Amino acid sequence: MLIMTTFANAAFATGIQPMEKPALELDGTAVRALAAALPAFAGKAPGSKLDDYIVHVNPAEDGLVQVVFEPRLPEGQPPTLGGSTPAGPEVNVWVRTEDYEVEKTSLAR
Repeated sequence: MLIMTTFANAAFATGIQPMEKPALELDGTAVRALAAALPAFAGKAPGSKLDDYIVHVNPAEDGLVQVVFEPRLPEGQPPTLGGSTPAGPEVNVWVRTEDYEVEKTSLAR
């Protein structure tokens, strides 16, 4: 009971704090793959703003790192199959870990 009271009082003492995004940790492979994938994204989604995307950098598998540029949906808009969103298309880029060159790209949705 004492622990619960302590936690409750600590929350009131500090007030409600806004949630902060945690720091991202990327290893060198992920950073180099992302750097190689950015020009491919720009070529496949011209006019799209990177700020309107969530970027996923998957761990290397079979010598390739898959970088996925996922468009954020406007609040309240349900996901749809196929096509594009107001932010642009989903772009997938595979980068070779051997030389950090783009192996292939594709659009998805």
